[in-house]
Amino acid sequence: MSIFYNKGQRQILFFILSVLWASFIFYLSSRPDLASGFPPAYDFILRKIAHVFVFAVLAYLLANAFDSHQRRHLLFVVIVVVTYALIDELHQSFVAGRHGSHKDIMIDSIGIFLGIVAYKFYPATKFLKNKKSG
Repeated sequence: MSIFYNKGQRQILFFILSVLWASFIFYLSSRPDLASGFPPAYDFILRKIAHVFVFAVLAYLLANAFDSHQRRHLLFVVIVVVTYALIDELHQSFVAGRHGSHKDIMIDSIGIFLGIVAYKFYPATKFLKNKKSG
């Protein structure tokens, strides 16, 4: 039995998770140095994969907060998360040792696309079934 009995409770949960995840992204962007310790080429690749991953997760969580497959809702999610990516890069430009990059926004957009695709095929409702109690 699911602990989330109705759509509204699931939407609130995923909205809260979205805000927490966006806060986590903000925290990472505030760090002056996120060096992995790997050689520069590997570090670069790891950073770009991280961009894709964190924005895919944010898009997935926010799409689940709307719990709708309607294009207008998904487009709204894309616009909100791309705007957040833009704000994130702007924020990084004010952090010592960091710089904002329009290329990173494009990489973030790949993650956003993957998050929306993941939502379309595997929405949280597949995992958090709405079951009636006894």
